[in-house]
Amino acid sequence: MSAEPTTRARGAANREKILAIRAELPAIHGCLYLNNGTNGPLPQRSHDALIAAATEELHEGRIGATTWARGVANADAARAKFAALLGCGTDEIALTHNTTEGMNIALAGLPWERGDEVITATTEHPGGLYPLYLLKHRHGVRLRMTEIGLVDLDPVEELGKVLTARTKAVVLSHVSWATGMILPLRELADLAHSVGALLICDAAQGSGMVPAPVYDLGVDAYACSGQKWLCGPDGTGALFVRRDRLAEISQSYIGYAGVQGGRSSHEGYYIPPPAASRYEAATLYPPSVVGLNASLDWLADDIGWEWIYARIAELGRYCYDALAAIPGVTMVSPRDPRTGLTHFSLAGIAPADLTARLAEQQIVIRHTPHPNANRVSTGFYNTEDEIDQLAEAIAVIAKNI
Repeated sequence: MSAEPTTRARGAANREKILAIRAELPAIHGCLYLNNGTNGPLPQRSHDALIAAATEELHEGRIGATTWARGVANADAARAKFAALLGCGTDEIALTHNTTEGMNIALAGLPWERGDEVITATTEHPGGLYPLYLLKHRHGVRLRMTEIGLVDLDPVEELGKVLTARTKAVVLSHVSWATGMILPLRELADLAHSVGALLICDAAQGSGMVPAPVYDLGVDAYACSGQKWLCGPDGTGALFVRRDRLAEISQSYIGYAGVQGGRSSHEGYYIPPPAASRYEAATLYPPSVVGLNASLDWLADDIGWEWIYARIAELGRYCYDALAAIPGVTMVSPRDPRTGLTHFSLAGIAPADLTARLAEQQIVIRHTPHPNANRVSTGFYNTEDEIDQLAEAIAVIAKNI
């Protein structure tokens, strides 16, 4: 048999798979949805699971032996699914409400002293930067700002310029929300560890978009969002804390699950659980955990992570080339063969205005502040035809500026 029929068969199977995926995502049919990096579309099955769980609460009540056990099992399942995704132990996962909460937990838990230094970048998201500003005001921590994440700079070289013996943490993203650059975390982690610093990673644009085996990456903490590339409900996320860092990152706030076995003395003595769940102080809305589990199961079992990563990267390259060919467009992102974020600017129009002009045509992208640019997030559910429509719309706007 020749290779051509096999190639055609694979192409047909791929098209059928994409159609099946798109049928599961109602939100993408009323517009060109190219903003997965802000919020991924919620699958129908995840919505249905969430509503079913909420209805169960309505009729059965929100507490009782059965209800409690079910909630514990759902939370355990969510930790296990994140652990499988990140290649770590379930005991190294804490459930959170978003990436920002995870970054706050990891950063506030370190033993800061006046004069300690933390290295980050102007390209980082406020979810990672603002907790550092709080450390500066509360503890006198010195912030060492870099431009890591800009495409014309070597991240490892830039980190090496500012790393000192006073550096306690390096705070960077896996994938820059501002440029789409995928940072070389292993090299950055090794460099940070060489002076005894931790690498605390904002994974809002990493987890679910690119492979993230946390032990291979060398990160000490990795904060994920559930509602972006993982297509889960709002108010969901997870924080990986490496097992041997649990003793270094203290509990900054504590809840019922923060004390091992619920046993403490009235003198204030207690032992935290030997797991990252010690950081979970604010309860997640139980139906949202059910919805998150449904999304993670769909992605892992029905679609497959390898296919998802490859499809996101394929569309990212296609988008980059389509936009780069438009007169007046300047690319801000690197043409990385792995990323699903594409940043660009169009001469003669502010990024915010371009976002608004496209929204009038039911084309959903966003703009980012530093560098000031527009950003397209290609999800695994998007199509080449949608990207062609985006490029055509931008080309028309460019001609009429």
